[in-house]
Formats: sequence, C-alpha cells, structure tokens
Amino acid sequence: MENENEIVALIQLLGDNDNEVFKHVQDRLLSYGPEIIPTLECSWHVEINPITHDRLQEIIQRLQFNVVEQKLSVWLLSEEKDLTEALFIVSFYFQYDLILESLQKQITKLRQSIWLELNNNQTVLEQIQIFNHVFYGFHGFKALQSVDDLNDFSINKAIEQKKGSGIVIGMLYQILAQDLNLPVYGVTLQHHYVLAFCKHVILSFDEEVNLERTVMFYINPINKGSIFSRNEIKEYLENSGIDTKPEYFTPASNKHIAIEMLKTIIEITVQNSDTQTTQDMYELLKKCLVKS
Repeated sequence: MENENEIVALIQLLGDNDNEVFKHVQDRLLSYGPEIIPTLECSWHVEINPITHDRLQEIIQRLQFNVVEQKLSVWLLSEEKDLTEALFIVSFYFQYDLILESLQKQITKLRQSIWLELNNNQTVLEQIQIFNHVFYGFHGFKALQSVDDLNDFSINKAIEQKKGSGIVIGMLYQILAQDLNLPVYGVTLQHHYVLAFCKHVILSFDEEVNLERTVMFYINPINKGSIFSRNEIKEYLENSGIDTKPEYFTPASNKHIAIEMLKTIIEITVQNSDTQTTQDMYELLKKCLVKS
C-alpha cells in the first residue's frame, strides 16, 4: 500500500498525550479511507499501550461506519431498494467482513428448497402453508418475540443459527416469498413486524390508490407464519391502548421497512446503554428520513 510507512508512523503517534497531536493524527488516518483498515487491524492485534489500542479501535470503527453510510446512500438512491441489500447493510455494520454475494447465495438455496414444493395448482393458502412447512418446519427458522442481542438483527447470523429478531425473520420471509412470485409485503405494526399477502404485486407504493384493499390476509412471522385477519390487528391495538393508524394495516415500502428496523435497533441500544451504536443508528435513520 502507498504511504504505508506514513500510516505506521501515524499509528505510533496515536498514544501521544497532546490532544492536538492526536486530533491531527486521527484526521489524517481517517482521510485515507477504508483501504487502510487491514493495516490498522494488524497494528490493533499487536501488543500496544491501552490508549493507542482504544484510539485505534475507534478509528477502525469510524472508517467502517463511513462505508456503511456510503452503502446506505447508494441504496436510498437506487430505484429498486432491494430488501436483501438493506438487511446486508445493517448486518455489515455488525460484521464488516460480510459479503453480499455470499448472503445472496444462501438465500437462493433457501428459495430453491421452497420452490421445489410449490406448484400453480395450489391455492394461495396452500402455498403459504407449504412455505411455512419448509421454512419453519424443515429448516427450523424461529422469530424471536423480544431480543436484546444485536446479533439477532444480522441476517447472516439468522440464516446460520436459524433464529433472529421478528423483523429480520419477517424480512427474510418476505424476500423468499417475493422471489417465488408470492405478493407478500411487510406491515410495520407497532412493536410487531407482520406480513400481508396481497391480491397482486405492488408496482408502486406511491401510485397505488388504496394499499389496504390489496390485502387478502396477514401472516405472523413470529408464530410460524400463522394467518390472521384485519380484525385481529384492530383487537391487538385496542387491547394495547395504541391509536389506530392506516400504516398498521397497510403494506410498507422497502424504505419504510428499513426505517422501522433502524428504529427497533435504536430502542434496544438505548435500553442497553450502548451509546455509540445508538448514535450510529440515529445517523443512518436521519439519512433515510432526509431522503424520504
């Protein structure tokens, strides 16, 4: 790498007690961008003084977060706003060496296992029952009602361990269903992520006149894909003392699903007093809302 000698010299200065020196060194290292992360990580694993170690870790995290921000900006500007990519970006924050293509291959394998059991002669209810049988029964996926471990928001961990937060498993269910031409969309019900099976594919969330009218029935990803109706959502809201809003019954766009996921993570990081992750998630959330 070009300027590697300078980078090594800058790392040695990270332990300087003069804050002005540290600030200059930090800014200089950050200016190199994510390409220097491997070099920084090598130094981080070497025995160094605690101050240098902590400052080096902070710089690595800032560089990694800058990459996450860049990926999210590109996603927000994309026309499709692919849901797999949204899950990947959030997971990438927690596991920097995650590769999108590897994740896509894992999802393709899951899709193929469900596709083998479906045919055009089945009713939509039969198709969902078969989907549930393969997804929850054969593969053993489990959506967690409540979580406090941020790993439960990583799609790669969810696929490996066959469990994850309700919203991550629900999003995976939605991705697989749509890949199989089943018009399943997320619904951002407060404190619950549910799914809606619609009468047809929604081509534009902005142009559809009445999105709720497209819904045939709802699917609960936490309860192994059980099917329920609008009345049950209404009853849940009434019993919980939650004011009724159209969005609690209406299919949501991928962007709004991503926003809901970030809000859910923020709730947990606030509870866990994880200040840095909370700040980072707020930054990503603001970026989504500004571009809404």
